[in-house]
Parts: sequence; structure tokens; C-alpha cells
Amino acid sequence: MRPDRVFLDRRAIVSIGGTFLLMGLVVGAYGPLLEHLTRRFAVSLPVAGATISVHFAGALVGVLVAMRAMQKTPARSTVIAATALAGLGCLAVSVAPTWPAFLGAVFLLGLGFGALVIAQNQLVAYSEGRRRAALLSALNSAYSAGAVGGPIVVAAYAAGHFTLLFLGGAAVALVLIPGHARISGRLPVATGSPGRPGLLVLIFVCAFALYVGIETGTGGWMTSHLESVGLASAQAATLTSGFFLALVTGRVLMTLMPAAIPDGAVVIAGSAVATLSLLAASIGALAPWAYIVTGLAIAPIFPTGIVWLAKLRPGDSRATSWLFPAVSIGGIAGPGAIGLVIAGFGVRWAPAVLATVAVGMSTAFWLANRASSNPG
Repeated sequence: MRPDRVFLDRRAIVSIGGTFLLMGLVVGAYGPLLEHLTRRFAVSLPVAGATISVHFAGALVGVLVAMRAMQKTPARSTVIAATALAGLGCLAVSVAPTWPAFLGAVFLLGLGFGALVIAQNQLVAYSEGRRRAALLSALNSAYSAGAVGGPIVVAAYAAGHFTLLFLGGAAVALVLIPGHARISGRLPVATGSPGRPGLLVLIFVCAFALYVGIETGTGGWMTSHLESVGLASAQAATLTSGFFLALVTGRVLMTLMPAAIPDGAVVIAGSAVATLSLLAASIGALAPWAYIVTGLAIAPIFPTGIVWLAKLRPGDSRATSWLFPAVSIGGIAGPGAIGLVIAGFGVRWAPAVLATVAVGMSTAFWLANRASSNPG
């Protein structure tokens, strides 16, 4: 067993999947929770909406801290510490007596989740085994499934059992820690280099930031666009859920992808199909189906793209670590930038704006494929 490789047994993989599911449940629950927060803490809806921003601000800090920690410590250390931090955040949220205390607890929870996102994706991407892309797709599908289930759990239980919901989250985090202790080895870090991203990594960073803008932008704007072309609000909302279910389905289906198919081919093909389907969504009659196809097309891009870069830079995990700040920044800036354009031209232009972003993403991945033979 080499110390610069990561080894995951079945129990460790199950624990990582459980952690992804827990993160998806919590993050997916934030939107539906806002109305409950206005009553619980006597704040307005716009003020309650700050919860999401605070969480992702904490997540960005968690990503940056974990980037450094994982260079110096065994693989399981960061995951165990981040899971404990997330559990403590859930506990603090459940008992927060005031609005400032609640926001502090959400920041703590985001800090743990941000560290877990980078740590777990990195560990699987650099673990032993030929089917890493399929495994990472399956694990990320657990996160997507949690994001689908979170609103359902909130609708059923949040009104009368808010405290118990987050206490349950803390208990689940505690139960997952022994499985994380089964992770062995550590991430490879090249010696004698400053760890700054080279050209290839910068291209991947740009592509990933654009990808996140597409995923969050489509999920955020498709309901309004579908309503603008004549669909009822309930039907548009149902189709938006269908988009996220397509993400889950696409990642599960990736487990059936033959290992012989190059990761780069999967990512570039998915990007190209997403570009075409978003263009097709500009046609009102095709829009509902086009958005579902978009979800299926982009499903493998995030997990497979991480493994693709890990294989291109197998000796230094710092290459893929730069992708995760890009994901956080893309999630913060992407929907806002897309929203500004749509505000100027109208919501009917949403598919065209998203397709333009998809063209940029496809171009970046194509350039990454061209540059992959050059040292970066």
C-alpha cells in the first residue's frame, strides 16, 4: 500500500455516499425552509434568504482550508474533522435562539460541507481502481437525490419538528464518522513545485465555473421561462424537479459506462449535447423536453471532469483542488450574472443566455483536451 494513494473499502464508500446524501438533503431544504425561518425568528423573507449566501460563504472558506489541510495530513483526517464540524453545525442550527446565532450556525455548517465537498471528491478521484469516474458519478447522484428529497422532508416535518430535523442531521453525521475512519492513504502532492495552477488547470477551472453557472442557472430560471411560454406554475415547478431528477438519473447511468470510453470524450459529448438542448429550449413546444435532456447531458460533467483532470495530473492532487473554489465562485456569480442579462432582455431569452454559457464551457473543455498533452 503506497502512502501517496487513497484506498477506499466498501464501508468507507458507503459512508462517503451517506455524507453526500446528507449534504444534498440539507442544501436542498434551504429554499423551502425560508418561510419557516421568517416565523421562527421574526425576520422578513429577503432577510431569511441570506441563509443560502451565508452557507455558501462558509463553504468557500471550508474549501480553501481543506485545500491546505489535505496536502499535509492523512486522507481520513480532513473528512473526519469536516464531518464532525458539519454535525456540530447541525446541532447549533437546531438550538439557535436568535437570528444572528442561527446565521453563525449556518456558516459553521457550510464550513464543514465545503471541506467535505472537496475532500470526498478528491479522495475518490485519486483512489485506486479503474472505475473511478463511475463511482464518483454514483456518489454525486446521492447528493442530487438528497437535493430532491430535502424539500419533501421540509414540507412534511419542518413546521412542527424543525429542531428534531437538524438534531437528526447531527446524529447522522456522528454515525458516519467510523466509516470515514476506514479511509487509508493520502493524496499525492508533487514535491518541489509551488502548487500554482498551470495552463491546463486554469482551462479546467474556467470550464467548471461555467458548468456550475449552467446547472444553477438552469435550475433557477427554467421555471420562470416555462411559465413565460404558457405553462402553469405547478407544471413548470414539476418540470424543474424533473431537471434535477435527470441529473440524478444521468449520474446513476454513468455507472454503466464502459471504462474503455475516455473521460474527456464523455465530458465533451455532454457539453455539446447540453448546448444543443438549451438552444432547443428556446422553442416553446420543445422547452420542457429540452430541459430534461440538458439535465441528462450535464449529469456526468462534474464527477467525470474531476477524474479526467486527476488522470492527467496523477502525481499532484493540487491540480484538481483548484476546481472547487471555481465551483463555489461559479455558484455565487453565475446565476447573478445570467440574471442581469435576462433582466435586460426578458426571461424568454433565458435558454439562449444559458446556451451561450454552454458554448463557452464546451470550448473550454475542447481546449483542455487539446492542451492535455502539454505540461501544465
